[in-house]
Amino acid sequence: MRVSASINEPFVLSTYSSSQRLSKNASSSKNQQGHPSVFATYGKASGSSDGYATVAAQADGVHVLDISTLHPVISHTLGPSITFSCPAITRNTQEGDNDICSTYVGIASCSDIPAEDSGCTIWMWRQNLSGRLEESTSQKKKTVLLQHQISGLYTCDELPTRILAQSPQSEFTILDVDLNVKKSLSASQDTQTLLRTYCYSRSSCTFLPLQASPQTGAVVVSVEVSKDSTRIRVFCVDNTDEVSELDISTIPIKPDQILDLSCSPSGVMSFLTRDGTWSSYRLEPKDDNSIESINISEPFRLTGLSFKSKASSSEQVTLLSLGSSHVLLSALTDSPAPEIILLLWDLQYSVLLASQSLAIPSTLSQTKDVTVKLTLIPASSSQALLVLSAHTADTGRKSDGTSLRSSVLVVPYMCPATSTIANALGQASSGARWIDQAASSSVIAPSHDPFKMRVLSAMRIAMEKNLPQAANAAFFEWEKRESKAVGEASKNEAGPSQAVLTHNFVRDLLTTVIQPSKPANSPYSSEVVKYLLNHKVVNSSMLNGGLLASLRYKNDWQSIELALEQVIDLSEAEILESLQYVVARHRSNVVPQDDNAMDVDSVTDVPSLPSFLSLCVSYATTPPALRSAIRRSLKEAEDIYAVLRVLENWIKQWSNRDPRLVPSKKDIVKNPHGIFIIKEKEKEGTRDLPSLPNVLSFLQTLLDASFLTLLQHPPAHAVLRRIQAQIEPEIVFTDDMEQLRGPLEMFAKAHMKAVREAGQDKSKKPLGDWRQRRKEAHERAGLSIGLYQLEQLVL
Repeated sequence: MRVSASINEPFVLSTYSSSQRLSKNASSSKNQQGHPSVFATYGKASGSSDGYATVAAQADGVHVLDISTLHPVISHTLGPSITFSCPAITRNTQEGDNDICSTYVGIASCSDIPAEDSGCTIWMWRQNLSGRLEESTSQKKKTVLLQHQISGLYTCDELPTRILAQSPQSEFTILDVDLNVKKSLSASQDTQTLLRTYCYSRSSCTFLPLQASPQTGAVVVSVEVSKDSTRIRVFCVDNTDEVSELDISTIPIKPDQILDLSCSPSGVMSFLTRDGTWSSYRLEPKDDNSIESINISEPFRLTGLSFKSKASSSEQVTLLSLGSSHVLLSALTDSPAPEIILLLWDLQYSVLLASQSLAIPSTLSQTKDVTVKLTLIPASSSQALLVLSAHTADTGRKSDGTSLRSSVLVVPYMCPATSTIANALGQASSGARWIDQAASSSVIAPSHDPFKMRVLSAMRIAMEKNLPQAANAAFFEWEKRESKAVGEASKNEAGPSQAVLTHNFVRDLLTTVIQPSKPANSPYSSEVVKYLLNHKVVNSSMLNGGLLASLRYKNDWQSIELALEQVIDLSEAEILESLQYVVARHRSNVVPQDDNAMDVDSVTDVPSLPSFLSLCVSYATTPPALRSAIRRSLKEAEDIYAVLRVLENWIKQWSNRDPRLVPSKKDIVKNPHGIFIIKEKEKEGTRDLPSLPNVLSFLQTLLDASFLTLLQHPPAHAVLRRIQAQIEPEIVFTDDMEQLRGPLEMFAKAHMKAVREAGQDKSKKPLGDWRQRRKEAHERAGLSIGLYQLEQLVL
């Protein structure tokens, strides 16, 4: 059974200022270098349905927030001199009627700590959230000094009385909840540094040998660097503080090439390298005391993301396992106006299940010395945390008067519990935009048969000689010959025969004809493009940069309009980019004439705004993605106002139409079984007047995305009032008609039952039990009203 996956629009949990003092502290403290300006973790809480988020903001303090209410629960303000060496963690426990919250954090530097103790200190606060206000706000602090630097703190549900602290060199210390040291675990031999650590409950881990691990406790998976090798170290801690360690496994990836990695309790690990290659492995028991890593799918290479084009953008990508082989990726796109993209992948089948995009907050301006660091944090089964922190590369930069603010966002999502082929079917093309194809766009794929290779070669030669008509002739000659051959091979099959158009062949045809790498004024003909669009064999990802952008580059607006009718996977972003281009030409009312205009046959100029907007309104979109695209493309109030005027005119035309409550005689026909039914109507709406539901849906999304902008534009006020005046009577009318649902519903059900049973073979219908037949007879008699009768009773 197919389970849908989705990523909803993220919302802001909290924001924090990135102080300039932090940059100075970072330059003077090597322990603080490379740390983000904000840390965040998640913890379950009995008093919150969505749990608590614990945020450690550098040069600020530690804050515990309730995700369900977005309100702070606890705040420890520590001053501008404080810096943290690792994320803070929170344990929420019940002690009788008291709700106890314990918060732990590693301190990198502070004015109260000697320089030699920096990076080795843990602070802890214990507060009763059920007590009086003065008790819950008390700042009683406990301190412990460890023998090693602290780079991470971890808790486990199956070890509720223990805290694990780790060092950058993979040393571990086990402490109780009052920060008393219980046991220390030294680093493995040859370990130079620690890349990442994951802590799971033993019951959730399915990749461990049963004989070599306790039944309950904590399982720690650490990825370590040893010389030029990447190693996986796994050990278990039980409730008596006994440690059982498995033999170390090696991953065949050089550690200096790893950008980020992910791990799930089921043992699925993935590694993303600097060249964009994404590899996935599964940890499995090898024997009673060791595990091994096995490839679960072929590696693939990502494209279109900023970390591939800029060496300084390595922190602009992050991975998070959502269980099984599902991994959530967040990164910045590689475009002139970058945005944050969220991609949910199933690595077992290398398919994209869901995606979501959002704009970079204006408080995080990207300059040469300031970049955005992305970090995904696991939360509940349906939410993740995304930390957007300002990362300063040049610590000597002067303040420009603007305050950078880091943000913690909540990302709601839906993800299947396990990876199945049913969920992966039909998703191969959804991730094509983000996967770097093995063959270059200028090289014809060698998988074509000789006839296709020959026609592609002839078309390429013709286009290089600026003879697009010759390329058209070569293609249609092949198409005629191929259709004839297919028809002769399938004489017994009904329907017209046509040439076989495979995905790779269509992609190469588009690349050959459109020539996106050549200047826009190069000769071009749209005949082949229109043929492919009419046969519905084109998808949006076949051309680098998108289909609509490539056609707009050639000023082929006829093909763009045809694509909006025939291509089903156009993104909201590219649709709104084309709409913004049309709006700009509509506002200027002048199509610029270029002396170097290209030679195009059968290509019209930019269409009118109502005509093109009608196609955009009728195209199937999702509100979150459409809102994001509107904010990105329609930034000017004048552009939004122009679109709003067209929508208002359409609503006015619909409101002036008289409603038809009863169908006419022309609309009623008999079906083949003699039952009267309403004739199927043609698709509501036309090119000149889209359907009212589509218009209202687009209007609602437009207002959600740009209502504040319209409020600041006085000419839009009158239009908004007129739209309100036109919609309010329709709402009242709809409410009045809703009252007829109850009285008419029984007749509608009876008619649907009659239509459904009319085609059944009554001779084969089982008679059923006599009680059931008598009950049905009584029901039929109750629905009918017979002749009035008068009976006289004589006593």
